[in-house]
Amino acid sequence: MADSADPDTEPADTRIALLDWAVQRLAAADRSAPRRTAEWMLTEGLGCDRAQLYAHPERAVVSEAAQTFEKMVERRVGGKPLQHILGYASFRGLQLRVSPAVMVPRPETEVVVDRALACIEGTEAPRVLDVGTGSGCIALAIKHERPDAEVHACDVSPDALAAAQASAQDHQLDVHLFEADALADEIPDEDAESLDLLVSNPPYIPESEADTLPPVVREYDPDVALFSGENPLRFYRALVDWAHALCAPGAAVVVETHAAYADAVEALLRREGLTDVQVEEDLSGRPRVVWGWTEDERK
Repeated sequence: MADSADPDTEPADTRIALLDWAVQRLAAADRSAPRRTAEWMLTEGLGCDRAQLYAHPERAVVSEAAQTFEKMVERRVGGKPLQHILGYASFRGLQLRVSPAVMVPRPETEVVVDRALACIEGTEAPRVLDVGTGSGCIALAIKHERPDAEVHACDVSPDALAAAQASAQDHQLDVHLFEADALADEIPDEDAESLDLLVSNPPYIPESEADTLPPVVREYDPDVALFSGENPLRFYRALVDWAHALCAPGAAVVVETHAAYADAVEALLRREGLTDVQVEEDLSGRPRVVWGWTEDERK
């Protein structure tokens, strides 16, 4: 059995020895939360939970499982996101499929879902469209928490739609997914019209900021989900056009944005005819969500 005090040695073959080796290996590589990360990967590999892991720490691990775990650890040491290693990410209590085709769901996007749900709280059987759904995190979370909602979601990437569809099937959530480009000249009619809510987390990072991103983002999240080109407002202009074409009077429009451009997005939405436009901060105190309403001539 190898000495688990040396992170460069091969792991031993009991649960606790494997875990200790992995923690030291991850810590030596300066990876965040090394123990929690190691626990997560080991429980995933063994098919047990954390309590079961520590209930039988000296239980032997078969060679094949140990080798699989070692490879997972080395991928994380090399910088690959934990979610990509596991093949899923957790978001509002849902395990969602992730792949190189989708951006890993971020905690700050939960604020978008909170605001979206608040906007349709008083609406019976609301009709919702998530534009640029990616992993499907927004659309699936809304459907999960508002089962009566009729939820549609679109993306330009067929591979992203496949990941979102797999997650929808995993959780038996009935969401209508379709392929569409938010920047295309033609706005798809599909079945998504007379909407009560249009929601989106569009690409909003200018290409000029690419070198400032953490390597884990720059190297593993897809460019199509990150970068807006040199005009960070172009997707928001398109979303306003979609809102005017597809939303019912008095519908909500909720978008995530870059903290540096929140004021500009707010001004754009006001200028393009949305009412009662507001900016909301995320849990870190950064401007993150801009939301407003299509004009309701019935009032």
